[in-house]
Amino acid sequence: NDLEMAEEFLKAAKNNLKTSLRTAANRLYFALERAVIAYLKKKNVKAPKNHQQLWNLTAENLGEEYYQGLRKAYDLRMQADYGVISIFTELTTESIERNLMITEILIGKIKKTIG
Repeated sequence: NDLEMAEEFLKAAKNNLKTSLRTAANRLYFALERAVIAYLKKKNVKAPKNHQQLWNLTAENLGEEYYQGLRKAYDLRMQADYGVISIFTELTTESIERNLMITEILIGKIKKTIG
């Protein structure tokens, strides 16, 4: 179940905040991505494998708040996994904590919407 995976990834992101910032950033992105996929599936929208296409569908179906959440989480993940220079924000404990709060709210909204 995609929503259960999202919640598991969110928990892993929180648990790794103190021990591995890179792992926390990685799990943060996939938590929100899985929740968005769960929403799209519930609405009978096929979720693409391509990140950019998924973000575009997210904007169309869930709005700008979710689109921005995914983009920022992806930016943090790219820094964590590949050392890519940030587009939005530097990979720090504070930026992960801030995005964790946002992601938790967004996942909660999806959970309420689709049950």
